[in-house]
Amino acid sequence: MLNFILDVLRELGWIGLLIGIAIEALSFPFPAAIFVLIYGYLLDPGWGEILFFSILTSLFYVLVSFIPYFLSIRYDKFVRRKIPQQKLLFAQKWIDRYGDWMIAVGRFIGMGYITYIAGLGKMSKIKFAGLTFIGFYPLSVLMFYLGTLGNVVVMVERFQQMQWFVYSTLGAIILLYIVFRIYRKKKYDQSNQTSAKISS
Repeated sequence: MLNFILDVLRELGWIGLLIGIAIEALSFPFPAAIFVLIYGYLLDPGWGEILFFSILTSLFYVLVSFIPYFLSIRYDKFVRRKIPQQKLLFAQKWIDRYGDWMIAVGRFIGMGYITYIAGLGKMSKIKFAGLTFIGFYPLSVLMFYLGTLGNVVVMVERFQQMQWFVYSTLGAIILLYIVFRIYRKKKYDQSNQTSAKISS
């Protein structure tokens, strides 16, 4: 199966890579990074080419990302209804807490719907483009490089394991944060109750 995919992508050339990138940039759940990895294997670029190809793919990624960005601005209410509220609140909370850099982080870890969050938040076009580029460029460099190492099957498996590790780490951090907030709220409530008893 993998050999068949490699043959098809080899025949498509750069068009295949751009299609793979465009699908994720349109905010569909699609692993564009794996496409970049495979083309790293097919093209076997040197470091200069890796950096140059990554610039090209990242610029294309930014360009296509503007489609869901503008859609979320134009059809604000419709998009808010379509995006699961849990995802919307989760992303917005982290953006509120850590700033717009979460747009770049979201791109790096494959949160495709983060584009809609940027549009709904009326983020400026320049900032959106810059953060999207910053989020995808290092990932593109990494995937092109991993592809040059030769064994695509192993690299795909390692990338999926890396994604699992990143998601697990983020999940653990979020869980610890929630537990900490609950603990702090209980301590705060107990402190208030104690103060109220003393004052009474």
